[in-house]
This record gives sequence, structure tokens and C-alpha cells, in this order.
Amino acid sequence: MDSTKKVTKKLAGGIGGSAAWMTNIGNEFGQVLNSVLTTGEGAGLEELCQGIVTRYKNVGKDEPEVIYVDRDCCSQSGVSSVTKLFHPWRSAVRLDSFHFMRRFNCGLTTEHHPLYGTFCAKLSSCIFEWDQEDVQGLKEAKRGEWKSSHSGHEPTEEQLLATITSGEQRRHCRRRSRGVEDIRRMISGLLESVWELTDTTGLRLVNHDTMHHVWEVQQKHLECLQDPPGLKLYTKVV
Repeated sequence: MDSTKKVTKKLAGGIGGSAAWMTNIGNEFGQVLNSVLTTGEGAGLEELCQGIVTRYKNVGKDEPEVIYVDRDCCSQSGVSSVTKLFHPWRSAVRLDSFHFMRRFNCGLTTEHHPLYGTFCAKLSSCIFEWDQEDVQGLKEAKRGEWKSSHSGHEPTEEQLLATITSGEQRRHCRRRSRGVEDIRRMISGLLESVWELTDTTGLRLVNHDTMHHVWEVQQKHLECLQDPPGLKLYTKVV
């Protein structure tokens, strides 16, 4: 479930300014199941969510194992407001990793900084790790290709890794969330490494005070990034 202002800003004519937020609910196939326009974020969502619950019930589809959201993933009371919206479902609620990473933008001086893309890529690698069985399978396949084209000679590890493109790794290898403490340690290390980085004009990548606050607040959501045990995050396409 995701809310955005971008769509409502495009409303024109008599309906211009009549809505401030658009909330969408999608499924594991990337299909949008329903949308609603509201005057405020989080307002009027119960009917939307209960409509989805009813549709699942009517077609005999099991409730999802997990619901990914852009906000309200957890609560000090222990029960997320999202859980209440989708009652009586008992689905786990998790924070979408993309929205978690976007929150770090508040600690950057600008999204147009030359190092912005590099920072985002490294932040993503702090959260996700490659499935090592998949990586090993890809390496064995590339090893066979190398030997076929090099008269049976065995490649070194460096040569083997050089033959694997990022596109091939994304296509053939699955990713999963790292553990809470691994994410905490790696993001802390990333931030330590970028505090003093600047572009050629001397513009810093990071606003120290703001980023310190962002990281302090977001650490409580690291648990919300964890994939539920046994959850299959990938769909096999035949």
C-alpha cells in the first residue's frame, strides 16, 4: 500500500485541488487492485482496505502473508494501524525498503548531487544481500562458458567475477534482507564514509545534523525491513 501526491498535482479543471493524496493497493504481480483519492494522507482508507478484504474473500483467495507499506509499519502499542485497516486479516506488516531508503534523502543536501546515485546504490547493498546459492550457480555457469571459449582453461576468481554483469546477477540471483544488526552496522559504516564527501565545487553530499537525526529515527524501523521467515519473495514465471 502506497500513498503519493504526484498524481493529485496533475488534477486540473473543476477537480483541481480537490484531493491531496492518492493511495494505491497492489499485489505481488505489480497489479494495482484499487486506488482512492483523499484530502489527507491516511484519511478514508478503511473502506478501501475492507473492499480488498471482501474481494479476496469473494474469490476464495487466501489473505497475503505480508503487507508492505510506506508508513505506519509499526506502533508503540504493538499493533500497526494497517493491521486494523485490513481486519480480520493477520498478515504481517513490513516497511517497503524503497520508502525506507527514500527517507535518507532528507539528510542529503540535494538529490542532484553527483554522488547521489552512488550513495543510493551503497545504501541498497547495506539492506540486501544476494542468495549465495544463486550466486554460486551463476558462477558455475559462467565458468563453463569461460572454459568453452578458452580451450578448457580454468578462470581465476577475478576473471570469473569480471564476466558477470550486474544485469545477469539481477536476472539470475535472488536477494533478501540482511539481519537487523548487519543493516545497522553497514549503514553506520556507510554514513561514516560519506560525512566529508563533496563534489568539485565543494558542495557536501550529506547535511550532518539532519542525517544524524534521520538515522537516529530510522533505526527503530530496521526490524520492519525483515522478511517474514519462509516467505517466498519471488514468483516463478513459466
